[in-house]
Parts: sequence; C-alpha cells; structure tokens
Amino acid sequence: MALPKYQTELLKLSEYEEYLKFLDVAYACKFQSSGKSGNFQLRIFITRPKYYTEHYYNLGFGAWDPGSSTVDDIIELRNGDSEQILATIVDTALDFLESNPFASLYAEGSTRARTRLYQREIAKHLHFIPGNIRIYGLVKENDVGFIEFRTGVNFDAFLLSVK
Repeated sequence: MALPKYQTELLKLSEYEEYLKFLDVAYACKFQSSGKSGNFQLRIFITRPKYYTEHYYNLGFGAWDPGSSTVDDIIELRNGDSEQILATIVDTALDFLESNPFASLYAEGSTRARTRLYQREIAKHLHFIPGNIRIYGLVKENDVGFIEFRTGVNFDAFLLSVK
C-alpha cells in the first residue's frame, strides 16, 4: 500500500494471559499515533475463539488504556492521522493474510458510523489492495450475507481473504 503507515511493534502474548483463556491471539502489535491531539498507543489484534478450528479470525484495534489494560475501540482520537492509522491496520491485515493464505479476516466497526467510515476508505483506496485479495461486505438486512465489495451498498462488516 502506498499510503504512509506507522511502524508497528510485535507484542508478547504473555501480556494477554487473561484473554488467552478464551481467545487464540494469532497476532498482536502496537504503534503510536502522533498528531494534533497528542500521542496515543494503538493496538491491533487478530484473534479467534479458543479451540476454534476454522480459519476465520477477527481483526480488532483501538487505543490502549494503560490504566485498565484494555483496548478502547470507541474513542475518537481526532488526531488528524486517521488515513495513516487505517493504512497501518490494512497493511497489518494484508501481511497476516500473506502469511496465512487460508485465513479469512472479519472486520466490523465498533459503531455504525465507523463501519461506514471503513467502507468509504476501502472504496477510496481499493486500487491499493493487491489483486489476490478478496473483499466481501456483509449485508445483514434480509439475511443477504456476504457479497463481493462494491460501491452503492451499505455494508455491516467486511471479510478479507486470499483468492
């Protein structure tokens, strides 16, 4: 992807022993968002339920709250670097899929507005996505399910995989 990205740093899974009881953490990293509102540590997680044998994973991210040792996926940083943050997350997702070609990554915004933002950004930067990556959008209305990503459809979530 040609958009500017932040440098990520792998996290030790030992930091997440509480979550490891019920989740398999396939990948975890952190990076710093720097902008007009300050510096924030963001974390990206690729997980699936413990003992789940399918190749479906959840892509999650948010601002790290060191006080509670949790990720806040609701906070709005308004740091002026949202494109760089999203490019970093997409780059991480693409790297994961390249290393795990049989995996599928599910992503959904923490709010409807966030999901719309992600949809707009995907549409805007679709030309940067490698040709071997499939992107589907989930339409929950009328139980339509996942369909190939396209503009003009309001999606509720996204699924990325290697063709």
